[in-house]
Amino acid sequence: MEKHVADSCPRCGEIFVCKVNNILQCDCMKAVLTKAETEYIADITEWEYDGGCLCNKCLEELKKEVKM
Repeated sequence: MEKHVADSCPRCGEIFVCKVNNILQCDCMKAVLTKAETEYIADITEWEYDGGCLCNKCLEELKKEVKM
């Protein structure tokens, strides 16, 4: 199994490196999310992006939507 996997964000198409085997070092850990933000993003990701991983930029953008 590969240590790090190049993936594309299903929301914006940006290529990013998923560190699934070292999640604490993964770029997505930079996005500090509240429980409400996490639930909102999980719901959107599930039905709109087929459960795929989102890049950090998109996580930050979706985080802002919760506050609207």
